[in-house]
Amino acid sequence: MKSLSILNAAAALLAEVSAHYTFPQLIVGGVNSSAWQYVRETNNWQDLNPLTDVSTTDVRCYSSAESGTSSTMSVAAGSTVGFTVDGNPANTYHPGVLNVYMAKAPAGTDVASWDGSGEVWFKIYEIPAVTDGLSEVNFPIPSETPSGQYLIRVEHIALHVASSFGGAQFYIACAQVEVTNGGTGTPGPLVEFPGEYTGNEPGILIDIYYPIPTSYTQAITMGFAYNILANQYVARPPGVAFLRNCYYSHWRADHDGEDYDGESDHHHTRKDHHLFERGLTHKRRRSIRAVRRGRLDRSDHLRVPIQVHCDES
Repeated sequence: MKSLSILNAAAALLAEVSAHYTFPQLIVGGVNSSAWQYVRETNNWQDLNPLTDVSTTDVRCYSSAESGTSSTMSVAAGSTVGFTVDGNPANTYHPGVLNVYMAKAPAGTDVASWDGSGEVWFKIYEIPAVTDGLSEVNFPIPSETPSGQYLIRVEHIALHVASSFGGAQFYIACAQVEVTNGGTGTPGPLVEFPGEYTGNEPGILIDIYYPIPTSYTQAITMGFAYNILANQYVARPPGVAFLRNCYYSHWRADHDGEDYDGESDHHHTRKDHHLFERGLTHKRRRSIRAVRRGRLDRSDHLRVPIQVHCDES
């Protein structure tokens, strides 16, 4: 079995040179834009080579070597947008995980000239590992996103040679959009690029071939340790991407008899916290049953149930 895994890893190395890709077109209303019309032209638009150094400012949009010539597209909050994939072949050939972030340009700043610096990025969508073969990716703009100018950042983290530091390959692009008909939500948590990735995260430094992982830890979650943000796996109202006033307490057994509107065994991780989620809608408050495992209980698999509450408004 190990020899087969080694062969798989070797095959991944052989395919590495001929299987790179970019995200050149923005999809709005089911229509593809021209290449680099609304997406900032990336440094790899010709050679297709990925980024591997997460400490550089290129981890934001991978566009430092190109001039800013892209336009800004108007999109409505709550609508679906996307990116196409181009390369050889024209898909996300390598196995990995795909994430989508947004960042709002400061007031009075044209997003076309903004570099995306600071703790301004929030995750709105993810496709879990291990995913490959996508020719395009589509996702909703959360309906409570405030109106304004934003960068939308897509990243596919290829993990086929990620067993050593610096081996993970980042395929990144940023589109420029003007969000209209927005809501009053407060996006979060906010992270900074560079700074949030070190390259040592278990979701970036990982051998996906041997031993084959039984679970995957996102380097950045869609929420902090005790709530869920923009989670497509459990039923939620549109505004869940902007939950506020979250707190947690011990699980109350009397909730076990209530009806659940969704269930998921996906793990959303922030550092050493692991949450097992069961979605529950109760009046205007959202609760989930969760399990946290910290450093002290990993060895004996002790699980401490907690209850998480997040006000939706």
